Amino acid sequence: MGILKTYGRGSGQMINMDKFLVFLNKNVEQHKQGEICSILGNIRVVKQGKYLGLPMVVTKMKDQNFGFIRNKCQKMVSNWCNKQLSLVGKEVLLKAITMAMPTYVMSVFKLPVKLCKEINGLMARFW
Repeated sequence: MGILKTYGRGSGQMINMDKFLVFLNKNVEQHKQGEICSILGNIRVVKQGKYLGLPMVVTKMKDQNFGFIRNKCQKMVSNWCNKQLSLVGKEVLLKAITMAMPTYVMSVFKLPVKLCKEINGLMARFW
């Protein structure tokens, strides 16, 4: 708590303890997790989830962790396939949307090569 208070004073930000969650390693025993949470003021433990649209926990199964990107791209491209678009229209859609989706995630995580190839394949088939 002291570290959080020091951070708050140094940054000028207020920490909202109602929204505060803690992520603990799976190797931390259950009773230790309870102790840590009670010391920090009954803070909740988070297991999985997303923060700002990104997964909070990335496991060795990166294809599953980042599969949502492929699914979004597939959905977008399949919606566009029914439209009569010029080559310029297709290029704009591909650059503005399909290429932008993974860019945000890639600013934080390194995506698997397989996923990148699948997205490129989707774009090539649409083109």
